[in-house]
Amino acid sequence: MNKDIFKLSSISFFCPAYNDALNLPELIPNVSKFLEKHTSLYEIVIIEDGSPDKTGEVADTLSRQFPHVRVIHHEKNRGYSATLKEGFEKASYDYVMYTDGDNQYNVFDFEPYLQLLEQNDVIAGYAVTKAVSSFRRFQSFVHNFLISILFLTHFKDINCSMKIFKKKVLQEIEIKSNPSGAFIDAELILKARQKGFKIRQFPVVHYARRNGIASGSKPSLILNTVKDMVKFRLGLL
Repeated sequence: MNKDIFKLSSISFFCPAYNDALNLPELIPNVSKFLEKHTSLYEIVIIEDGSPDKTGEVADTLSRQFPHVRVIHHEKNRGYSATLKEGFEKASYDYVMYTDGDNQYNVFDFEPYLQLLEQNDVIAGYAVTKAVSSFRRFQSFVHNFLISILFLTHFKDINCSMKIFKKKVLQEIEIKSNPSGAFIDAELILKARQKGFKIRQFPVVHYARRNGIASGSKPSLILNTVKDMVKFRLGLL
């Protein structure tokens, strides 16, 4: 890879944030440094999803410290997928980049692979190893296995929250999956592929969550995700 600094025209970055009061003060300055290095026009959007802790207050403080940061507040928790959908729909710049507010990824892992966007429309990370419980690791394996079997794709770690989309890709896709499920990442990737957009993957490191509580193993979320998989396979989504 070329060692010169690779620049993108403009970037909208967003992150869902729930129980992330202690994570955002590390994540947002790091994101700001990354974006300042790789574009001259950017926004950072924190979507605070009705957190019971002080995530909202912390996000507002960061918006005063960093001029490119703005915050969207939800009065009630809407769920991860609903928050992602909002982030994709409200992004305004040429490239739409996201990761989670839990600070389990380092956005500088994008850096060696930004040039892939010259020839591709989406770049997506895959975690080489996951710093999660055995159950969450098994859950992820089953999810990716079902995606590969149902849709004949070998996409790795499809739910990895390290992706950059060209805005034009998102403009061509209507997100229909249940906001209370976890099919949205797969829906976006599968629909992008169906429409002929080029997608490339790259390896990233997944770090242990140091603060806050993860909420990705709720039975209702798993059930809604499976329902969406079946609906998509039947052409109903």
